[in-house]
Amino acid sequence: MLIVKKTDRLEGIVKAPPSKSYTHRAVIGASLADGVSRIINPLWGADCLSSVHGCRMLGANIELDKEKDEWIVKGGELKTPDNIIDIGNSGTTLRILTSIASQIPKGYAILTGDDSIRKRPMQPLLDALKQLNIEAFSSKLDGTAPIIVKSGKIYGNVVKIRGDISSQFITSLMMLLPFNKEDTEIILTSPLKSKPYIDITLDILNKFGIKIDKTDNGFLVYGNQKYKPIDYIVEGDYSSASYLIAAGVLINSNITIENLFANSKQGDKAIINIVKEMGADIKVKKDKVIIEGEYSLKGIDVDVKDIPDLVPTIAVLGCFAEGKTEIYNGEHVRLKECDRLRACAVELKKMGADIEEKPDGLIIRGVKKLKGAKLNTYHDHRLVMAFTIAGLKAEGETIIEGEEAVKISFPNFVDVMKSLGANIEVK
Repeated sequence: MLIVKKTDRLEGIVKAPPSKSYTHRAVIGASLADGVSRIINPLWGADCLSSVHGCRMLGANIELDKEKDEWIVKGGELKTPDNIIDIGNSGTTLRILTSIASQIPKGYAILTGDDSIRKRPMQPLLDALKQLNIEAFSSKLDGTAPIIVKSGKIYGNVVKIRGDISSQFITSLMMLLPFNKEDTEIILTSPLKSKPYIDITLDILNKFGIKIDKTDNGFLVYGNQKYKPIDYIVEGDYSSASYLIAAGVLINSNITIENLFANSKQGDKAIINIVKEMGADIKVKKDKVIIEGEYSLKGIDVDVKDIPDLVPTIAVLGCFAEGKTEIYNGEHVRLKECDRLRACAVELKKMGADIEEKPDGLIIRGVKKLKGAKLNTYHDHRLVMAFTIAGLKAEGETIIEGEEAVKISFPNFVDVMKSLGANIEVK
Protein backbone atom coordinates (compact mmCIF):
# COMPACT_ATOMS: atom_id res chain seq x y z
CA MET A 1 0.00 0.00 0.00
CA LEU A 2 0.95 3.66 -0.35
CA ILE A 3 0.95 6.08 2.58
CA VAL A 4 0.44 9.54 1.05
CA LYS A 5 0.72 12.72 3.11
CA LYS A 6 0.07 16.37 2.34
CA THR A 7 2.97 17.79 0.33
CA ASP A 8 3.81 21.49 0.35
CA ARG A 9 6.19 21.75 -2.60
CA LEU A 10 7.05 19.82 -5.80
CA GLU A 11 10.13 20.70 -7.83
CA GLY A 12 12.25 19.15 -10.55
CA ILE A 13 12.62 17.94 -14.13
CA VAL A 14 11.14 14.55 -15.05
CA LYS A 15 10.43 12.58 -18.22
CA ALA A 16 6.95 11.42 -19.13
CA PRO A 17 6.95 7.63 -19.49
CA PRO A 18 6.72 6.27 -23.05
CA SER A 19 3.26 5.93 -24.59
CA LYS A 20 1.45 2.71 -23.77
CA SER A 21 -0.80 2.99 -26.85
CA TYR A 22 2.10 3.50 -29.26
CA THR A 23 4.23 0.75 -27.67
CA HIS A 24 1.45 -1.87 -27.99
CA ARG A 25 0.80 -1.08 -31.65
CA ALA A 26 4.49 -0.80 -32.53
CA VAL A 27 5.51 -4.18 -31.12
CA ILE A 28 2.51 -5.94 -32.72
CA GLY A 29 3.14 -4.20 -36.06
CA ALA A 30 6.82 -5.18 -35.90
CA SER A 31 5.83 -8.80 -35.20
CA LEU A 32 3.81 -8.81 -38.44
CA ALA A 33 6.63 -7.30 -40.53
CA ASP A 34 8.94 -9.64 -42.40
CA GLY A 35 12.36 -8.57 -41.12
CA VAL A 36 13.92 -6.88 -38.09
CA SER A 37 12.39 -3.81 -36.41
CA ARG A 38 13.69 -1.83 -33.44
CA ILE A 39 11.28 -0.29 -30.93
CA ILE A 40 13.29 2.42 -29.17
CA ASN A 41 12.23 3.90 -25.78
CA PRO A 42 9.33 1.42 -25.34
CA LEU A 43 7.14 1.37 -22.24
CA TRP A 44 8.39 -1.46 -20.01
CA GLY A 45 4.98 -1.72 -18.34
CA ALA A 46 3.09 -4.95 -17.64
CA ASP A 47 0.46 -4.32 -20.34
CA CYS A 48 3.01 -3.75 -23.09
CA LEU A 49 5.04 -6.74 -21.93
CA SER A 50 1.80 -8.73 -22.31
CA SER A 51 1.85 -7.74 -26.00
CA VAL A 52 5.49 -8.89 -26.20
CA HIS A 53 4.49 -12.23 -24.65
CA GLY A 54 1.50 -12.65 -26.96
CA CYS A 55 3.53 -11.83 -30.08
CA ARG A 56 6.23 -14.30 -29.04
CA MET A 57 3.58 -17.00 -28.57
CA LEU A 58 2.37 -16.24 -32.11
CA GLY A 59 5.85 -16.64 -33.60
CA ALA A 60 7.78 -13.36 -33.27
CA ASN A 61 11.37 -13.42 -32.02
CA ILE A 62 11.67 -10.47 -29.61
CA GLU A 63 14.85 -9.52 -27.74
CA LEU A 64 14.48 -7.03 -24.87
CA ASP A 65 17.58 -4.88 -24.32
CA LYS A 66 17.17 -2.93 -21.07
CA GLU A 67 20.60 -1.34 -21.36
CA LYS A 68 19.93 0.18 -24.80
CA ASP A 69 16.25 0.70 -23.91
CA GLU A 70 15.01 -1.02 -27.06
CA TRP A 71 13.18 -4.10 -28.25
CA ILE A 72 14.52 -5.92 -31.34
CA VAL A 73 11.68 -7.68 -33.12
CA LYS A 74 12.09 -10.28 -35.87
CA GLY A 75 8.65 -10.90 -37.28
CA GLY A 76 6.76 -11.95 -40.34
CA GLU A 77 6.06 -15.61 -39.64
CA LEU A 78 3.04 -16.46 -37.52
CA LYS A 79 2.93 -19.85 -35.81
CA THR A 80 0.31 -21.84 -33.92
CA PRO A 81 0.93 -21.22 -30.21
CA ASP A 82 1.94 -24.24 -28.16
CA ASN A 83 0.00 -23.08 -25.11
CA ILE A 84 -2.80 -20.75 -24.01
CA ILE A 85 -1.84 -17.07 -24.39
CA ASP A 86 -2.30 -15.35 -21.00
CA ILE A 87 -2.28 -11.59 -21.57
CA GLY A 88 -2.67 -10.61 -17.91
CA ASN A 89 -4.58 -7.32 -17.55
CA SER A 90 -4.11 -5.95 -21.08
CA GLY A 91 -7.34 -5.33 -22.97
CA THR A 92 -5.45 -3.87 -25.93
CA THR A 93 -3.40 -7.06 -26.29
CA LEU A 94 -6.46 -9.30 -26.04
CA ARG A 95 -8.44 -7.38 -28.62
CA ILE A 96 -5.72 -6.89 -31.24
CA LEU A 97 -4.25 -10.39 -30.97
CA THR A 98 -7.69 -12.03 -31.16
CA SER A 99 -7.89 -10.88 -34.79
CA ILE A 100 -4.21 -11.51 -35.58
CA ALA A 101 -4.41 -15.06 -34.15
CA SER A 102 -6.77 -16.02 -36.99
CA GLN A 103 -3.82 -15.84 -39.39
CA ILE A 104 -1.83 -18.67 -37.77
CA PRO A 105 -1.10 -21.50 -40.24
CA LYS A 106 -3.30 -24.16 -38.60
CA GLY A 107 -5.25 -25.08 -35.52
CA TYR A 108 -6.48 -22.81 -32.75
CA ALA A 109 -5.20 -20.07 -30.48
CA ILE A 110 -6.71 -19.51 -27.02
CA LEU A 111 -6.39 -16.10 -25.36
CA THR A 112 -7.26 -15.31 -21.75
CA GLY A 113 -6.25 -12.98 -18.93
CA ASP A 114 -6.88 -12.01 -15.32
CA ASP A 115 -10.26 -11.63 -13.55
CA SER A 116 -10.81 -8.12 -14.93
CA ILE A 117 -9.96 -9.12 -18.51
CA ARG A 118 -12.34 -12.08 -18.36
CA LYS A 119 -15.19 -9.63 -17.77
CA ARG A 120 -14.36 -7.20 -20.60
CA PRO A 121 -16.78 -7.25 -23.58
CA MET A 122 -15.53 -9.01 -26.73
CA GLN A 123 -18.75 -9.93 -28.56
CA PRO A 124 -18.78 -6.96 -30.98
CA LEU A 125 -15.32 -7.99 -32.24
CA LEU A 126 -16.28 -11.69 -32.43
CA ASP A 127 -19.39 -10.75 -34.45
CA ALA A 128 -17.27 -8.61 -36.80
CA LEU A 129 -14.77 -11.42 -37.37
CA LYS A 130 -17.65 -13.78 -38.21
CA GLN A 131 -18.61 -11.42 -41.05
CA LEU A 132 -15.08 -11.98 -42.43
CA ASN A 133 -15.36 -15.79 -42.24
CA ILE A 134 -13.16 -15.90 -39.12
CA GLU A 135 -14.28 -18.30 -36.41
CA ALA A 136 -13.66 -16.84 -32.94
CA PHE A 137 -15.81 -17.42 -29.88
CA SER A 138 -15.96 -17.17 -26.11
CA SER A 139 -15.29 -20.50 -24.38
CA LYS A 140 -18.09 -19.56 -21.93
CA LEU A 141 -20.35 -18.47 -24.83
CA ASP A 142 -20.96 -15.14 -23.08
CA GLY A 143 -18.79 -12.84 -25.20
CA THR A 144 -15.88 -12.70 -22.76
CA ALA A 145 -12.46 -14.35 -22.53
CA PRO A 146 -11.18 -17.03 -22.75
CA ILE A 147 -11.45 -16.55 -26.51
CA ILE A 148 -10.82 -19.42 -28.94
CA VAL A 149 -9.72 -18.41 -32.44
CA LYS A 150 -9.52 -20.81 -35.38
CA SER A 151 -6.97 -20.44 -38.16
CA GLY A 152 -8.74 -19.23 -41.29
CA LYS A 153 -8.61 -17.14 -44.43
CA ILE A 154 -10.40 -13.80 -44.56
CA TYR A 155 -13.32 -13.64 -47.02
CA GLY A 156 -15.52 -10.63 -47.69
CA ASN A 157 -14.95 -6.95 -48.26
CA VAL A 158 -17.39 -5.31 -45.82
CA VAL A 159 -17.46 -5.54 -42.03
CA LYS A 160 -19.92 -3.66 -39.80
CA ILE A 161 -19.17 -2.87 -36.16
CA ARG A 162 -20.30 -0.47 -33.46
CA GLY A 163 -17.95 2.42 -32.77
CA ASP A 164 -19.13 3.33 -29.26
CA ILE A 165 -18.02 0.36 -27.11
CA SER A 166 -14.26 0.21 -27.67
CA SER A 167 -12.00 1.72 -30.30
CA GLN A 168 -9.75 -1.31 -29.70
CA PHE A 169 -12.18 -3.43 -31.76
CA ILE A 170 -11.66 -1.15 -34.76
CA THR A 171 -7.89 -1.06 -34.21
CA SER A 172 -7.92 -4.87 -34.16
CA LEU A 173 -9.71 -5.04 -37.52
CA MET A 174 -7.40 -2.40 -39.02
CA MET A 175 -4.34 -4.45 -38.08
CA LEU A 176 -5.87 -7.68 -39.43
CA LEU A 177 -7.40 -6.56 -42.73
CA PRO A 178 -4.19 -5.85 -44.69
CA PHE A 179 -3.96 -9.69 -44.81
CA ASN A 180 -7.23 -9.85 -46.78
CA LYS A 181 -6.73 -10.42 -50.51
CA GLU A 182 -9.47 -7.85 -51.19
CA ASP A 183 -9.97 -4.27 -50.04
CA THR A 184 -12.25 -4.15 -47.00
CA GLU A 185 -14.60 -1.44 -45.84
CA ILE A 186 -15.09 -1.07 -42.08
CA ILE A 187 -18.56 0.46 -41.59
CA LEU A 188 -19.28 1.97 -38.17
CA THR A 189 -22.91 1.42 -37.16
CA SER A 190 -22.77 3.91 -34.25
CA PRO A 191 -20.72 7.05 -33.57
CA LEU A 192 -17.01 6.49 -32.92
CA LYS A 193 -15.83 7.07 -29.36
CA SER A 194 -12.17 7.35 -28.34
CA LYS A 195 -11.32 8.50 -31.89
CA PRO A 196 -7.77 9.63 -30.99
CA TYR A 197 -6.82 6.00 -30.34
CA ILE A 198 -7.81 5.22 -33.94
CA ASP A 199 -5.64 8.15 -35.07
CA ILE A 200 -2.73 6.54 -33.19
CA THR A 201 -3.42 3.22 -34.95
CA LEU A 202 -3.52 4.91 -38.37
CA ASP A 203 -0.28 6.75 -37.56
CA ILE A 204 1.55 3.56 -36.57
CA LEU A 205 0.18 1.51 -39.49
CA ASN A 206 1.26 4.22 -41.90
CA LYS A 207 4.80 3.96 -40.52
CA PHE A 208 4.73 0.18 -41.13
CA GLY A 209 3.70 0.86 -44.75
CA ILE A 210 -0.01 -0.01 -44.37
CA LYS A 211 -2.48 2.16 -46.29
CA ILE A 212 -5.95 2.89 -44.86
CA ASP A 213 -8.31 5.67 -45.96
CA LYS A 214 -11.13 7.27 -44.00
CA THR A 215 -14.59 7.05 -45.60
CA ASP A 216 -17.94 8.70 -44.84
CA ASN A 217 -19.02 5.67 -42.78
CA GLY A 218 -15.72 4.40 -41.43
CA PHE A 219 -12.49 3.21 -43.07
CA LEU A 220 -11.22 1.49 -46.22
CA VAL A 221 -8.37 -0.97 -45.63
CA TYR A 222 -6.51 -1.93 -48.80
CA GLY A 223 -5.97 -5.63 -49.33
CA ASN A 224 -2.88 -7.73 -49.95
CA GLN A 225 -0.56 -5.40 -48.05
CA LYS A 226 2.64 -6.32 -46.25
CA TYR A 227 3.96 -4.82 -43.01
CA LYS A 228 7.46 -3.37 -43.51
CA PRO A 229 10.10 -3.54 -40.74
CA ILE A 230 11.04 -0.14 -39.23
CA ASP A 231 13.01 1.53 -36.45
CA TYR A 232 10.54 3.40 -34.27
CA ILE A 233 11.04 5.78 -31.31
CA VAL A 234 8.10 5.80 -28.88
CA GLU A 235 6.92 9.24 -27.74
CA GLY A 236 5.92 10.21 -24.19
CA ASP A 237 2.50 9.34 -22.79
CA TYR A 238 0.04 12.16 -22.05
CA SER A 239 -2.28 9.83 -20.10
CA SER A 240 0.45 9.05 -17.57
CA ALA A 241 1.72 12.64 -17.62
CA SER A 242 -1.76 13.85 -16.63
CA TYR A 243 -1.03 12.86 -13.00
CA LEU A 244 2.21 14.85 -12.97
CA ILE A 245 0.42 17.81 -14.56
CA ALA A 246 -2.43 17.62 -12.02
CA ALA A 247 0.04 17.46 -9.12
CA GLY A 248 1.90 20.51 -10.40
CA VAL A 249 -1.31 22.46 -10.93
CA LEU A 250 -2.70 21.69 -7.44
CA ILE A 251 0.46 22.03 -5.35
CA ASN A 252 3.07 24.79 -4.97
CA SER A 253 5.46 23.66 -7.69
CA ASN A 254 8.08 24.24 -10.34
CA ILE A 255 8.00 21.16 -12.58
CA THR A 256 9.24 20.50 -16.11
CA ILE A 257 7.89 17.36 -17.81
CA GLU A 258 9.97 16.31 -20.82
CA ASN A 259 9.21 13.88 -23.68
CA LEU A 260 5.75 15.36 -24.33
CA PHE A 261 5.41 16.32 -27.99
CA ALA A 262 3.19 19.28 -28.86
CA ASN A 263 2.22 17.71 -32.22
CA SER A 264 1.22 14.33 -30.71
CA LYS A 265 -1.87 12.53 -32.02
CA GLN A 266 -2.71 11.29 -28.50
CA GLY A 267 -6.19 12.30 -27.42
CA ASP A 268 -5.09 12.70 -23.81
CA LYS A 269 -3.02 15.69 -24.88
CA ALA A 270 -6.36 17.37 -24.06
CA ILE A 271 -5.25 17.49 -20.40
CA ILE A 272 -3.25 20.59 -21.35
CA ASN A 273 -6.32 22.50 -22.55
CA ILE A 274 -8.45 21.18 -19.70
CA VAL A 275 -6.17 22.54 -16.97
CA LYS A 276 -5.74 25.80 -18.93
CA GLU A 277 -9.50 26.20 -19.19
CA MET A 278 -9.73 25.56 -15.44
CA GLY A 279 -7.30 28.45 -14.91
CA ALA A 280 -3.79 26.93 -14.84
CA ASP A 281 -1.30 29.03 -16.79
CA ILE A 282 1.03 26.19 -17.74
CA LYS A 283 3.59 26.64 -20.52
CA VAL A 284 3.86 24.27 -23.47
CA LYS A 285 7.12 24.06 -25.43
CA LYS A 286 7.96 21.85 -28.41
CA ASP A 287 8.64 18.70 -26.38
CA LYS A 288 7.99 19.66 -22.77
CA VAL A 289 5.48 21.20 -20.37
CA ILE A 290 6.45 23.66 -17.62
CA ILE A 291 4.21 24.10 -14.56
CA GLU A 292 4.66 26.70 -11.84
CA GLY A 293 1.74 25.99 -9.50
CA GLU A 294 -0.35 26.19 -7.59
CA TYR A 295 -3.23 27.74 -9.50
CA SER A 296 -6.75 28.72 -8.49
CA LEU A 297 -8.97 26.45 -10.55
CA LYS A 298 -12.58 26.87 -11.61
CA GLY A 299 -14.98 24.08 -12.53
CA ILE A 300 -15.71 23.34 -16.20
CA ASP A 301 -17.75 20.88 -18.30
CA VAL A 302 -15.68 18.18 -20.01
CA ASP A 303 -16.83 15.87 -22.82
CA VAL A 304 -14.82 12.66 -22.28
CA LYS A 305 -16.07 10.79 -25.38
CA ASP A 306 -12.52 10.71 -26.80
CA ILE A 307 -10.53 10.88 -23.53
CA PRO A 308 -11.91 8.19 -21.18
CA ASP A 309 -8.55 7.61 -19.46
CA LEU A 310 -8.47 11.21 -18.18
CA VAL A 311 -11.65 10.83 -16.12
CA PRO A 312 -9.96 10.02 -12.76
CA THR A 313 -7.54 12.96 -13.21
CA ILE A 314 -10.34 15.41 -14.07
CA ALA A 315 -12.42 14.14 -11.14
CA VAL A 316 -9.58 14.93 -8.70
CA LEU A 317 -8.98 18.37 -10.25
CA GLY A 318 -12.71 19.10 -9.96
CA CYS A 319 -12.66 18.41 -6.21
CA PHE A 320 -10.24 21.30 -5.68
CA ALA A 321 -11.82 23.73 -8.17
CA GLU A 322 -14.25 26.55 -7.47
CA GLY A 323 -17.78 25.68 -8.59
CA LYS A 324 -19.06 22.71 -10.58
CA THR A 325 -17.14 20.34 -12.86
CA GLU A 326 -19.26 18.06 -15.02
CA ILE A 327 -17.84 15.04 -16.83
CA TYR A 328 -20.18 13.72 -19.53
CA ASN A 329 -20.36 11.38 -22.55
CA GLY A 330 -18.44 8.71 -20.64
CA GLU A 331 -20.61 5.59 -20.55
CA HIS A 332 -17.65 3.63 -21.95
CA VAL A 333 -15.55 4.61 -18.90
CA ARG A 334 -17.49 1.95 -17.00
CA LEU A 335 -15.94 -0.76 -19.22
CA LYS A 336 -12.29 -0.14 -18.29
CA GLU A 337 -10.22 -2.06 -15.70
CA CYS A 338 -13.13 -1.29 -13.39
CA ASP A 339 -16.22 0.93 -13.48
CA ARG A 340 -14.20 4.12 -13.14
CA LEU A 341 -17.23 6.40 -12.79
CA ARG A 342 -18.56 4.47 -9.81
CA ALA A 343 -15.07 4.03 -8.31
CA CYS A 344 -14.27 7.77 -8.49
CA ALA A 345 -17.62 8.65 -6.89
CA VAL A 346 -17.38 6.08 -4.09
CA GLU A 347 -13.73 6.59 -3.17
CA LEU A 348 -13.46 10.39 -3.46
CA LYS A 349 -16.58 10.73 -1.27
CA LYS A 350 -14.55 9.00 1.47
CA MET A 351 -12.21 12.01 1.30
CA GLY A 352 -15.10 14.47 1.62
CA ALA A 353 -15.72 15.17 -2.06
CA ASP A 354 -19.14 16.39 -3.20
CA ILE A 355 -19.49 14.08 -6.18
CA GLU A 356 -22.55 12.65 -7.93
CA GLU A 357 -22.56 9.71 -10.32
CA LYS A 358 -24.60 9.93 -13.54
CA PRO A 359 -25.13 7.20 -16.18
CA ASP A 360 -22.55 8.82 -18.47
CA GLY A 361 -20.37 10.81 -16.10
CA LEU A 362 -19.86 12.68 -12.85
CA ILE A 363 -20.92 16.00 -11.33
CA ILE A 364 -18.29 17.35 -8.92
CA ARG A 365 -18.93 20.41 -6.79
CA GLY A 366 -15.57 21.73 -5.68
CA VAL A 367 -15.00 21.60 -1.93
CA LYS A 368 -11.37 22.78 -2.28
CA LYS A 369 -10.27 20.65 0.69
CA LEU A 370 -10.19 16.89 0.99
CA LYS A 371 -9.23 14.83 4.03
CA GLY A 372 -7.09 11.72 4.07
CA ALA A 373 -8.86 8.37 3.89
CA LYS A 374 -8.28 4.68 3.14
CA LEU A 375 -9.05 4.16 -0.56
CA ASN A 376 -9.73 1.09 -2.66
CA THR A 377 -8.30 1.29 -6.20
CA TYR A 378 -9.96 -1.87 -7.64
CA HIS A 379 -6.60 -3.00 -9.15
CA ASP A 380 -6.84 -0.03 -11.56
CA HIS A 381 -3.55 1.72 -12.32
CA ARG A 382 -5.22 5.04 -13.22
CA LEU A 383 -7.10 5.17 -9.94
CA VAL A 384 -3.91 4.51 -7.95
CA MET A 385 -2.21 7.49 -9.59
CA ALA A 386 -5.18 9.88 -9.54
CA PHE A 387 -5.95 9.12 -5.88
CA THR A 388 -2.28 9.58 -4.99
CA ILE A 389 -2.48 13.14 -6.36
CA ALA A 390 -5.62 13.74 -4.29
CA GLY A 391 -3.75 12.46 -1.23
CA LEU A 392 -0.82 14.85 -1.77
CA LYS A 393 -3.25 17.78 -1.52
CA ALA A 394 -5.52 16.39 1.21
CA GLU A 395 -5.27 17.08 4.92
CA GLY A 396 -3.80 14.21 6.93
CA GLU A 397 -2.83 10.76 5.69
CA THR A 398 -4.25 8.84 2.73
CA ILE A 399 -3.80 5.08 2.46
CA ILE A 400 -3.98 3.72 -1.08
CA GLU A 401 -4.30 -0.01 -1.57
CA GLY A 402 -3.23 -1.96 -4.67
CA GLU A 403 -0.35 0.33 -5.67
CA GLU A 404 1.30 -2.51 -7.63
CA ALA A 405 -1.21 -1.82 -10.44
CA VAL A 406 0.91 1.15 -11.60
CA LYS A 407 3.32 -1.35 -13.20
CA ILE A 408 0.77 -1.59 -16.03
CA SER A 409 1.43 1.89 -17.44
CA PHE A 410 3.87 3.89 -15.25
CA PRO A 411 6.14 1.40 -13.45
CA ASN A 412 8.30 4.07 -11.73
CA PHE A 413 5.42 6.42 -10.82
CA VAL A 414 6.19 6.43 -7.09
CA ASP A 415 9.93 7.05 -7.67
CA VAL A 416 9.20 9.89 -10.09
CA MET A 417 6.78 11.54 -7.64
CA LYS A 418 9.26 11.15 -4.77
CA SER A 419 12.01 12.70 -6.91
CA LEU A 420 9.82 15.81 -7.14
CA GLY A 421 9.41 15.91 -3.37
CA ALA A 422 6.10 14.07 -2.92
CA ASN A 423 5.50 12.70 0.56
CA ILE A 424 4.81 9.05 -0.35
CA GLU A 425 5.85 5.90 1.42
CA VAL A 426 5.43 2.30 0.18
CA LYS A 427 4.43 -0.10 2.96
